[in-house]
Amino acid sequence: MAQLLEYIKMALYSIKSNKGRSFLTMLGIIIGISSVITIVSIGSGLKADVMATDETKSVSVIVNKDATSYTNIITWDDLKAVKDNLGNKAIGVVSSGATMGTVTTRKGEFDASVTLTMPDEEKNPMQTSIIRGNYFTEDNVLNADSVCVIDKASALYLFGTPDVIGMELEATIEGVLQTIQIVGVRDSDEELMKANDEAMKMFGMEMPVFLEMPYTAAENWGSQIEDFSSLTIYLNGGDQANAATKSAIQTLSARHLGEGEELFVKQQEMNMAEAMGSVLDMVTAFVAFVAGISLVVGGIGVMNIMLVSVTERAREIGIRKALGAKTSSIIVQFLCESAIISGIGGVIGILIGAGLSGLISVLEIGGLSARLSPTAIVLTTCFSCGVGIVFGIYPARKAAKMSPIDALRQL
Repeated sequence: MAQLLEYIKMALYSIKSNKGRSFLTMLGIIIGISSVITIVSIGSGLKADVMATDETKSVSVIVNKDATSYTNIITWDDLKAVKDNLGNKAIGVVSSGATMGTVTTRKGEFDASVTLTMPDEEKNPMQTSIIRGNYFTEDNVLNADSVCVIDKASALYLFGTPDVIGMELEATIEGVLQTIQIVGVRDSDEELMKANDEAMKMFGMEMPVFLEMPYTAAENWGSQIEDFSSLTIYLNGGDQANAATKSAIQTLSARHLGEGEELFVKQQEMNMAEAMGSVLDMVTAFVAFVAGISLVVGGIGVMNIMLVSVTERAREIGIRKALGAKTSSIIVQFLCESAIISGIGGVIGILIGAGLSGLISVLEIGGLSARLSPTAIVLTTCFSCGVGIVFGIYPARKAAKMSPIDALRQL
């Protein structure tokens, strides 16, 4: 132990004697470690943000295809009964359908994506809020009125203004021309819409306008949606998911007694937050790997400098060997020196990486957040020391194999 401490003292003295060279040797390690720490911290922060939004906002119940050959059996009255029994567990219950059509204005003809739904769709927690007018009502549903809610981006696209309440659209849906009155405007994420529009244009397509209409309006173009194969419950809180699902299944089963066993089941949904977290983990690992290549470059720098050091210290090595120093002692001495250089570089890199991560979080640079990963700190510390040892082996062996006579002749 005392001998190891002596080797460490010798290594520190050598580093202190060649401060400039030692710092340049550490530079590659510092850059590599700080880059890896910063990238992993940003990845951890982004993943934490994604997982923080993982509260369940809705659940869906579907008709079990294995229990019946005809799945469209959920009625408007079923939906109302489910909602009544859920009480404060839910803020809304809907079933929806969709179709495509075209909308014509003075600007021309545009594709339209039409969602056929119910008044509770206004309460969809994944949707933006109504900023003009109102959502269509239950009376609109019962009367099969040709009214719609349009999003702000579509309103601007068609009319150049979001103030379109009371205006009418000439729409062709499933081959039938009809007039639809706008009763509400939903807010929209303009940056997201612009990005989607640009993505569509890359494939030679145009973004459709988006309309939401009472599902019964389908009667106006010759279709009729009477029953549904699923319903979606918009929850009052993520902790209500299981209770709301159980209540809905019990209510539906009681209203459809004798029509089949286990007729209604919860729809298995992909956990988007977990999927996004996995993707972020892979991207972070890849980028960190690329940044980690600089550690290898830093290790090569350590090896080159140590080789220079061996040549410059030939006299020291020759004298030590002439005085009886063992080959293993020379190897350990130079390995200690390369490991200390890499270790100090690693500590500086960790401090810089932690500082950059903190700065990103405080200033929210680029809207990013960063969260230091203790695992990354431990791994990069071990890796930096490992780099020093691995890339210090060749110079250390070269020093140990040096003949004392040849070494002293170089004086």
